[in-house]
Amino acid sequence: MTIKDDIFVPADALAKIAASNELHGKLVLRYVTSDEIFVVHGVETSRGMRRQVDIPREYHALRAGNGSYDGRWIESPSSALHVVHAELRRRPGSMMTPADFKELSGVRLDAGMKTLIVITHDAGLSEDLRAGGVETYAGWHLTRDGARPASIAVEPATHGLKQLEGLWPLSELSAMNIAVVGCGSIGSAAAEALAGYGVGSLQLIDPDRLLWHNLVRHSLDRRSVGRSKAAALADSLTQRWQRESYFAHDVDVVREAGVLRALTSDADLVLCAADGVAPRRVVSHVARRAKIPAILACVLDGGAIGEILRLRPTPRFGCLLCLRANMQERGAIDAEADQELDYGAGTAHLPMTAAPSDLKYIGALAAKAAVATLLESRFGDATQRLPSEHAVIGLRPAGDLHAPFDLNHAADVVWRSIPAPRPECVTCNP
Repeated sequence: MTIKDDIFVPADALAKIAASNELHGKLVLRYVTSDEIFVVHGVETSRGMRRQVDIPREYHALRAGNGSYDGRWIESPSSALHVVHAELRRRPGSMMTPADFKELSGVRLDAGMKTLIVITHDAGLSEDLRAGGVETYAGWHLTRDGARPASIAVEPATHGLKQLEGLWPLSELSAMNIAVVGCGSIGSAAAEALAGYGVGSLQLIDPDRLLWHNLVRHSLDRRSVGRSKAAALADSLTQRWQRESYFAHDVDVVREAGVLRALTSDADLVLCAADGVAPRRVVSHVARRAKIPAILACVLDGGAIGEILRLRPTPRFGCLLCLRANMQERGAIDAEADQELDYGAGTAHLPMTAAPSDLKYIGALAAKAAVATLLESRFGDATQRLPSEHAVIGLRPAGDLHAPFDLNHAADVVWRSIPAPRPECVTCNP
């Protein structure tokens, strides 16, 4: 077996070492052959007393492994050992002699004919040394020839989104509630991005099931085929982000607009990624009446162009129909009619033409627009100000469309404003 440099130490192992009154003790490790890593599964907390490490079930790889390998943990008497560890790590293939390791660690260890895994801990490591790349925990492979530094992955006390505390407005976004209408290719990508931004609650709305032809472009995989898209997506986000605030609603917003009204009564924003004219019009109307912003996202012209609309309930900006009427007057393509095609199902209407990653790109950008809108409008975050209200994105642009869809370059993002409400619009002027 080739010994690799990767040693994984779960949080419970760290807690057991910290709670011990001893200065050193034994470790029990398993070797995960498929990933070539050592994982600490047992810790000696007092002489002759070994305790099993509790590893959460979701860490499937860390709970695997075979065999039982001996190791040691040591409380380092000084920072010199870890300084040397950092220096040796910068020189691949280097090691220290067994005598030097004994002197710096304060413990005599005999590896015999095997390799002994050793983890050392320096509780008093200074901030200056940490800033210089010296680690609180250090890993070693000890043999008869010497001690070779090993990389060590120590589970931190804080991980997940909490790691962004102070760097990203998590507390503000955790209080936000966004309704996502349409949990297909774009909607599922948008929902994942919103969860990754730290949005506290998501109302996932979609009446459809995940089918085989959806898999090529959907965030969910074959394990969810046959399930409600909304429910499967809620479960996936819950497992990924460890939050119980993603809610599924198997609702057709056109036939059950009253349910959407109820859901938006507590929502801060609606993001619509549903196919078809009708659901987008319903979302535009309901969001305006609820006095909350809406983000609409789609692809047009067979997936050649992406579009993101921000509709804000102010006298300055009109609704979806106001925008489309203005565009029609200027000779643009009928974007709403384009939405009526049975996109991506492989039917006679239109086969799959948009690349899955392009659809995810539009979903992620729609989520960014939603989060930026809330951060700027609710909390005055000037760093999250969007360029304007209407984004057209080049995916496979040919430059053969009328403005504003006349892009010529992939990844072009052109923002424009949208017109004021029409006097006769019943959505904007109830």
